[in-house]
Amino acid sequence: MSRRRPRTGRPNAPLTRRRQPSPTAVLLVAAFGAFLAFLDSTIVNIAFPAIQRYFHSSDISSLSWVLNAYNIAFAAFLVAGGRIADLLGRKRMFIYGVVLFTVASALCAAADTVGQLVAFRVLQGIGAAVLVPASLALVVESFDEARRAHGVGLWGAAAAIASGLGPPIGGALVEASSWRWVFLVNLPLGAVAVVVARRGLVESRASGRRRVPDLRGAALLAAGLGCLTLGLVKGPDWGWVSPATIGSFLAAVVAMLGFLISSRRHPTPLIEPAFLRIRSFTAGNTLTLIASAGFYAYLLTHVLFLNYVWGYNLLRAGLAVAPAAFVAAVVAAVLGRVADRHGYRLIIIAGALIWTGSLLWYIERVGSKPDFLGQWLPGQMLQGIGVGATLPMLGSAALTGLAAGGSYATASAVVSSTRQLGAVIGIALLVIVVGTPAHGATEETLRRGWVLAAVCFALVAIGGVLLGRTRHVAAIAGESEPPPQQDSPGSRSAPGLVSLPTEIRPAADGEVDPLGALPLFAGLDPITLAELREHAEQVELEAGSYLFHAGEASDCLYVVRNGRLQVLQNDVVTTELGRGEVVGELGLLIDAPRSASIRAVRDSTLIRLTKTQFQSIADSGVLKAMVRVLATRLHQAPPPAVPRAATPEAVVAIVGVDVAAPVSLVAAELVTALSGRLQVVDPGRVDRDGLDRAERVADKVVLHAAADDADWRDFCLRSADRVVLVAAHPAPPVAPLPARAAGADLVLAGPPAAREHRHLWEELITPRSVHTVRAGHATADLRPLAARIAGRSVGLVLSGGAARAFAHLGVLDELEAAGVAVDRYAGTSMGAIIAALAATGKDAAAVDANMYEYFIRSNPTSDYTLPSKGLIRGRRTLGALESVFGGQLVEELPKEFRCVSVDLLARRAVVHRRGPLADVVGCSLRVPGLYAPVVYNGALHVDGGVLDNLPVMTLARHEGPLIAVSIGTGQQPTPVSATRLPRSPRVPNVVDTLMRTMTIGSAMASTAVLERADLAIHPDTSSIGFLEWHQIDPAREAGRIATREALPRIMEVVGG
Repeated sequence: MSRRRPRTGRPNAPLTRRRQPSPTAVLLVAAFGAFLAFLDSTIVNIAFPAIQRYFHSSDISSLSWVLNAYNIAFAAFLVAGGRIADLLGRKRMFIYGVVLFTVASALCAAADTVGQLVAFRVLQGIGAAVLVPASLALVVESFDEARRAHGVGLWGAAAAIASGLGPPIGGALVEASSWRWVFLVNLPLGAVAVVVARRGLVESRASGRRRVPDLRGAALLAAGLGCLTLGLVKGPDWGWVSPATIGSFLAAVVAMLGFLISSRRHPTPLIEPAFLRIRSFTAGNTLTLIASAGFYAYLLTHVLFLNYVWGYNLLRAGLAVAPAAFVAAVVAAVLGRVADRHGYRLIIIAGALIWTGSLLWYIERVGSKPDFLGQWLPGQMLQGIGVGATLPMLGSAALTGLAAGGSYATASAVVSSTRQLGAVIGIALLVIVVGTPAHGATEETLRRGWVLAAVCFALVAIGGVLLGRTRHVAAIAGESEPPPQQDSPGSRSAPGLVSLPTEIRPAADGEVDPLGALPLFAGLDPITLAELREHAEQVELEAGSYLFHAGEASDCLYVVRNGRLQVLQNDVVTTELGRGEVVGELGLLIDAPRSASIRAVRDSTLIRLTKTQFQSIADSGVLKAMVRVLATRLHQAPPPAVPRAATPEAVVAIVGVDVAAPVSLVAAELVTALSGRLQVVDPGRVDRDGLDRAERVADKVVLHAAADDADWRDFCLRSADRVVLVAAHPAPPVAPLPARAAGADLVLAGPPAAREHRHLWEELITPRSVHTVRAGHATADLRPLAARIAGRSVGLVLSGGAARAFAHLGVLDELEAAGVAVDRYAGTSMGAIIAALAATGKDAAAVDANMYEYFIRSNPTSDYTLPSKGLIRGRRTLGALESVFGGQLVEELPKEFRCVSVDLLARRAVVHRRGPLADVVGCSLRVPGLYAPVVYNGALHVDGGVLDNLPVMTLARHEGPLIAVSIGTGQQPTPVSATRLPRSPRVPNVVDTLMRTMTIGSAMASTAVLERADLAIHPDTSSIGFLEWHQIDPAREAGRIATREALPRIMEVVGG
C-alpha cells in the first residue's frame, strides 16, 4: 500500500470521550444562521422609503414586491427546504443555504433595476428557506428530550430578536450610508456563519427511507401564495370585484388545488399526512399563523406611527421598537425551561393575553405627542413578555408530537413557513385596514393596525386551549504472508510412527483402567477389555510426524491415549484431536481411502487396531461401541463449512528461552490462575507413564523447564499440546530454537521489547500470542494467557455493515458494563476498524470517541471522484486510519486481532495477523465499486465481506467462547398473503445494491459460520442506510438492546 505521508510511530492524541459539539454550541451556530434570515424579513422594511427614492420612476405596487417576493419565496420553499435537509443532510444544507443567502444579498446590493432586485430577493428567500429549517432541525437533534423545548425556545427567541432588531439596524445603516447596506451587512455575517458551521456542526439526516421532495408542489404553492398576495395587496386599488382581483384569487385557488393534487400523488409530499393527525402540530401551526399575522401587522404599524405621527426618523423609529425584542429573548430563555417541566398550554395562553394587553395599552395610552418613557416603553415591555411567552413556544409546541430522529427539518419548515405566511397575510390585511398612510395621517387610522393585532392575539389565547397539556415525552486461506510451517516428514529425520514394546497392562487395584478410561471403550465388560488388550498395540508418534496421508489405504484405526493430533485437508488444519478421540475408523468400516491427513502436534501415544485385529473382536462389543461413537459424532457434527471443534489442550509446557527467563514464576502464576476453574497439576519431572497418569486425573498438566536443562526441555516440548516460551531478554536468542517453538505463546518478562525485536520474534516463530510481563504485575499480565489456555478467553467477532456496524459500539458498551473481558477480536470491513480499536486496549467510550471523531465529525467517505476505479477516492479514509492507528503493528497490540480481506486475483480470503494496523484494516474495508482495490504485499485486496463478512473461523474456538455480532444487510422477506398480491420490491440505491451484491457469497454461508460461534447477537439496524454515518446513536442503541437481550446467555457462555 503506497504512502503519501510519512508514517508516524504513534496515532494522534488519544481520545477517551467524544469531542461532540455541545447543544449550546450547536444552538449558537444554528441560531446565528437563522438570525440572518429573520433579520432580513424586517430589515428591508425600514429601508423601503430609501429604495423608493432611488427607484423614483417605479410605482408603489412594483416596489412592494421587494418586500413580498422574499416572504413568499421564504414561505413557499421552507417545507421543500426542510425535506431536502432531511434528505441530503442538515449541516450541508445549512451551509448551502447560508452561501446562497449571502451571494443573493451581494446581488441585491448590486441591483440597478427593480426587476433585478425582486429576482435577487427571490433567491434570497430561497436561501433562507433552505437554511432556516436545517438550522432548527440541528438544534432539535442536538438537545435531548428533556431539554428540547428549551433549545427550540432559545432558537425561536433568536428569530424573534432578529425580527425585532431588523428595523433599528436597517434604520442605522440607511441613515449612515444607503439602502444597499441593508444587504451588504449580510456578507461578513454569512461568511462567519459558514466558517463556524463547517468547524462546529456535525452532519445529521432523518432516519429511514428518504426521497426527493415534491418540488412541483413547492412551485405551485409559491404561485398560489403570490397570486393570493397580489389580490390582497392590489385589491383596494383595482377594486375587489375587478377582473384583475378576481383573476388573482382564481389563479391562487387553481394553484392551491394543483398543490393539493400534487401532494396526494407525490410519494414525498411537502406536508406529511401523519403530521396533520398530530393535534399539537395542527393546533400549533394554526395559532402560529394567527400570531405571526398580528406580529408583523403591529410591527409595521409601530414604524409607521413613529415616523408619521411622532415624526421620528428611520433610525430613531427602529431603536424605539427594539426593547421588545430584548425582553422577548430573556422571557423565551426562562420560560423554555418551565415548559420542559409543565407543558406549553398555560404559558402560551398567559403570553397571548399579555400580548393582547400590550396592544390595548397602545390603543388606550399612546397619544399623538411623543412620550417614549411614559407611554411607549411600558407597552414595549409588555409586548416583549407576550412575544417571548407565545411565538417561540408555539413553534416548540408544534414539534412535541414528533418522534426523536424523525423529520424534524420538514416539520420545523412547516412551522417556519406558517410564520412567513402569517407575515404575508398580516401585512396584506394591514394594507386593507389602514390603506396607504402618509405623513399627517390621523393616529386613529393607524390604531386600526393595533386593533387588528389585538384581535389576532386574543384568538391565540382562546385557541391555546386546543393545544392540550403538550410536553416532550420522553472459507479462509492463510495469512497475507504465510507463517512458518512445521516440518513435514519428508523434511525432517523424525522416525515417525514407532511401536512400543510395552504391553497394555490391566489396571492395578485402585487405579483407573488405561483402556476403560477411553470414551470408545468405556462401558465394555472386563472380558471384552481383556480381549482388546490382547489384540491392540501401543504406538508412539513424534511431534511433527504424520500418522497417515489423505488417499492412503485404510488398514487400521487408532485411539489417542495421550497427545494431540491435527487433521489436515488440502494442507489446511481443520481441527485437532486429543485424548480419547478415534482416528481412521470410518475408512476402516466402509473400506475407503483416508479422507484426510493426520499430523502430531506433540509426542502422542495411540492404541492401534489393524483391520484383521478389529474384525477378530468386532462381535465382542467393540463394533457396537464404535457405532455408538460414530452416531454421536454424526449427530453433533456441524455443517461441512464449519470445522470440527478441537479437543481441549491438556499438557502445557513452559520453556525458557534464555537462562535468566523466570520460568518458575510464570508456571506458578499460570497454575494459580488455571486452578480457579480447572483441575491443574504440576507433576514436576515425570516420565511418559507419569505424564499419562497426570493427564487422566487433571484437566491441565503444566510442565516447565529452564533453557539450560536440555533433556527435560526436549521432553516437555515433545509432550506438550501447547508451548509457552519465556524470555528474559527482548531480542530473540542467536542460537536456533526447537521446531516446536513455532507458533508458541511468547512471554516477554524482561525490559520492554523494541519494535525491531518484536518483528524478529514474529519472523522467527510467528507466536500464537505475545504477553509482556511487567515487574510486580505478573498476575494481571498473565491473566489473558491463562484464560486462553483454560479455554475461557472471550473472543468477539464483528461483521461488516458500513454505518450499520456502529451497532458494535453498543455491544462493546454492554459487555463492558457487564464485566465481560474480551481478549480476542476479529472483524471485517467496518467491524475490523472497531475491533482493531478495541484490540489496542481502548475502552468502549474511547472506541466510540474515535469512531465519532473520524466518521461523524469528518466523514472520510465524502471524497467522491470520477468512477473509473471507484466512486470514492479513499484518501480521506486512509488519512482517518493513519490518524487513529498511526504506525501501530498488529503484532504489537495488547490483545489478539484478526481481520479479513479478499485477494481479488487469487479469489481467496486472506487473514491478516500481522503488519501495519492501518494498512491491514484498510485492506478489509475496500468495498468493491465504492473504493478501488488496494495493493498490499503484492496482492490486490478488496473488502473481506465479499467472502467472509463474519470471520468467526479466524479465532481459535478451543481458547474460549466466541461471540459473533452479525449485522444484517437488509430486512427479512415478508410472507405474502394468499389473498392479495405481493407488494413490488423497492429498488435500492447504488450503495445498497453494491453492499447487498458484495455480501451474497458470504451470506450464503452465514448460518454455518454462526454455528461455529458459541453465541450470536443480531442488532436490528434495518432502518439505517449503509452510508448514514450520522445514525451512529440509533445504531449503537440497536447494539445495546440486542446485547441486553442476549446478556443472560452471554454470562452463561463466558461463565460469569
